[in-house]
Formats: sequence, structure tokens, C-alpha cells
Amino acid sequence: MLKKIPIFIANILKLAITRPFDLRIVFGTANAVLLDIINPEADTRPFRRVEISDISEVNSLWRFQSFSGVGASISLSEAAALVALMQVSDAKRVFEFGTYKGVSTTQLALNIADNGMVFTLDLPEDHPAYTLSIPKAEEREIAAEGGKGILIPSDLLTKVTFLRADSALFDTTPYLESMDMVFVDGAHSYDYVKNDTEKGLEMLRPGGVIAWHDCIPSHPDVVRYLKESGLNPRLVCGTTIAFSKI
Repeated sequence: MLKKIPIFIANILKLAITRPFDLRIVFGTANAVLLDIINPEADTRPFRRVEISDISEVNSLWRFQSFSGVGASISLSEAAALVALMQVSDAKRVFEFGTYKGVSTTQLALNIADNGMVFTLDLPEDHPAYTLSIPKAEEREIAAEGGKGILIPSDLLTKVTFLRADSALFDTTPYLESMDMVFVDGAHSYDYVKNDTEKGLEMLRPGGVIAWHDCIPSHPDVVRYLKESGLNPRLVCGTTIAFSKI
């Protein structure tokens, strides 16, 4: 380690002389990595990494909808990870915590079996009250925002069942052990991740898959809960998707 420091300093000096404006890239990357590991509770390095191809063979029949300019949603690579998990779990019934605009709901509905159903839960728009703690202001704004599921194409609505409730108060009784896959992407506070995971596990059939979005240092409560959960999740390379097979 100590031997690398002089080499690093020499390379920095060389770059400062030849291309000084590129120093911002180096220091920006270094700072991002530092922020990722400086908080041990939010450090994702202990999670085992897997490629999408390790989960399931990539299939040309997989379908995706492109969305531009939509924040707080999954990327196309994360959609591919979810579809791979759907395939390996032979998913015909999927439960999603956190509809928001419907980006992930759309990707799930596009790839579920013809006789399948995606159940998606979010707060009622006419009364978006929540019971548990949500410390981040931006997440509280998302919780109160209208237009839940507005981006889901009309031809997919027959494959989507909308459920409106605070997940902390949601009754899982009608869905016990009936889901092939559960996707947790509601509020990212520790209390809600724990609540949604525990209720998701109640609804998941034996041998099913549970997945989480935003397993990343910028959402430390997600990482901390997953480390403490005993579920031994794996992290999909190039994404913030973590998953466990139950």
C-alpha cells in the first residue's frame, strides 16, 4: 500500500502539468469512492456480487420500456436484473412495494406471464399519510407526490393490480405465501425497509425471490438493514439491486 503512494502522487503531478482540468475527474472519482466506504454501515463491499448472466440466461424475448427524465426509478440494467430474477423464480405473481410513477411496475408487467399479475402498493393519493419514520425530505416529497402509476402504458393495466395503503398498515393476510417474487422499493428509511421486507416475506412462497432497490451507500438505511437481516443478499453487478432466494 505505502509503495503505491509515491506512484499515485507522481501521476497526479504529471496530470496537473499536462491536463490540469482532468484533475477534477480524478478527485471526483476518489471522493465518490471515499464516500462509499467511509461509513462502515453503508459499505456495500461485503455483499457478494453476481452478474445478471449468473442469475439467468439473457433472453431475447425480454421486453423493456424506455423512460427518459424520470427520477427515483430503476435503470434499464436494473430492469434486466429484475426480469432475470422473475425468470429464475418462474414469476406469475409479483408484489411491488412502491409504485411511484410506474417505471418498475411497467418493466415487471411487460415480462410477466400472460396469466400473471403485478400487485403494486403505494400511498393513497387523496390521503398520503404514513406511519413510520421517513427522515429524508426528498423521500417525504415523493411520498406526497401525485400521479402514482401514471407512466404505465394502458395496454399493461390488465396485468397490474393497484393497492393503496401505508405499507406499515397493509394487511398481508389475503396474499400469504402466494407471491413468486417481491420487490421492495418504497420508502428507504430503516423502519420502512424492515417493515416492507418482513411483510414481503410473509407473502412470498417458499423458494421465491425477494429483491431490493437502492442497496447503495447513498441509502445507508437500506444497506444497514440488509446487513442485519440475516438474509444474505447478493448484489447484482452494475446495479443497486440486491436479492435473496428464500
